[in-house]
Amino acid sequence: LAALFPEDSDIRIDILDVLFHIAKADGVVHEHEVAYLRRVAEIFGLDARAFDQILARHTRDGADPYVMLGIAPDASDAEIKRHYRKLVTETHPDRLVARGVPEEFVRIASDRLAALNGAYAKIAAERGL
Repeated sequence: LAALFPEDSDIRIDILDVLFHIAKADGVVHEHEVAYLRRVAEIFGLDARAFDQILARHTRDGADPYVMLGIAPDASDAEIKRHYRKLVTETHPDRLVARGVPEEFVRIASDRLAALNGAYAKIAAERGL
C-alpha cells in the first residue's frame, strides 16, 4: 500500500485510521496491535510524532490533547488556534467526499474530527480561550 501511494500521505494516514478502527473493534486496542500499527506507520513513512498523534485520537481516554493535535504544550494561544483550524480544514469529512473516498472513510474522518474538537475544547478550557 505504501508503494501504491508514495506521494499521498493523506491516504496512508486514512488507511492507518481504518486499521485502528479494526484494532479497536473488540473494544480495546491491545499492546500487540499498537506495535503492529506502529510498524505499519514506519513502512508508510510516518514518523513517531505522527503515529503518536493518530494513536492519541484512537485511545482518547487520558490522551494528551497537545499530542492529539500534534502541537507543543508551550505553543502560544494563537499558534494553537491556527494549527487547530488547519487540522479541521485538512480533516473535514467534506474534503474526503470531494476526493471521492468510500463512505466508511468519511465516517472515520468524522470520528477524527470529533477527536480533534475534543482535544481543542480541553486545551481551550485549560487556557480560557
